[in-house]
Amino acid sequence: MEETVRTLLQNQDSLEGPKVDPLDLMKAYKDKLLEEMWKQQDSLEGPSAPSAERPAESEAGGGSEDSNPLLQRLRALEAENSALSLENDTQRKQYERCLDEVANQVVQALLTQKVSLSLHPASSQPL
Repeated sequence: MEETVRTLLQNQDSLEGPKVDPLDLMKAYKDKLLEEMWKQQDSLEGPSAPSAERPAESEAGGGSEDSNPLLQRLRALEAENSALSLENDTQRKQYERCLDEVANQVVQALLTQKVSLSLHPASSQPL
């Protein structure tokens, strides 16, 4: 048993095969993700274009990032997200101002009521 483990450890490099370039791994992973994305999109939208054409399109457009529809969609979504974030901040600040105004009005009403009760103590007692 020990001899087998020792032999396997010594020959591990030959069992692993040739080293793979990390860039090749990333490209293969990207291609696989694109393929899965196209499959999901086809299942949601129905067959609009043959899936065999899509991988060829992604490989052909590899030199220009703007030609990749995923990158275009990503940029559009990032821009929309940024706009929504700004709108959210604006609405939050407006909400906080309104809330402060309401709180100030409540405090003013309570102070007015207190002053009124201190000036007219007889009218505040029940009959």
